[in-house]
Amino acid sequence: MKSLFFLPALLGLAFSHPAAPSELDTRAAPQIAHFFFQAAATGYNLTVPADGNWYPTNNGLNVNIITALDFTVTQCEFATHQPVAYNYQLSGDLPYPKEQFAVGPPQPIDRVRCWGYCLQVYDDCVRNGQFVGTCCNGFCAANKCRPYVYPQDIPWPN
Repeated sequence: MKSLFFLPALLGLAFSHPAAPSELDTRAAPQIAHFFFQAAATGYNLTVPADGNWYPTNNGLNVNIITALDFTVTQCEFATHQPVAYNYQLSGDLPYPKEQFAVGPPQPIDRVRCWGYCLQVYDDCVRNGQFVGTCCNGFCAANKCRPYVYPQDIPWPN
């Protein structure tokens, strides 16, 4: 009987609780990952949601490089018919190099799946002393996602 007395009070607290912050609402939908699959002198683009499901590429080109245009390539899996080695590297594209996997030996990528989310260059990776998330194509420094740079591109004093 005493528990029935507290039930209206608990329901009142539950309904009076403020809604979740709007920044969390944006994460309710999966982030979209954009890729470029290079096959020698040609290639193709592919867009997949980062929801953990497998998505077919529907392309038979022998891919030698997979470039993640705006996502962390290590948060994705790529399925092929034969065993393959993926070597992580950064592209030579400036000013913001992109994460890549070199595929060896080159072969068709049958399916792709990605999960999680990541932050774009100059987004806050630390907010109010709390880690927010992984940087898509860069690293977290001074509370911001900073782009990758190559040592030869850093201007050194003479």
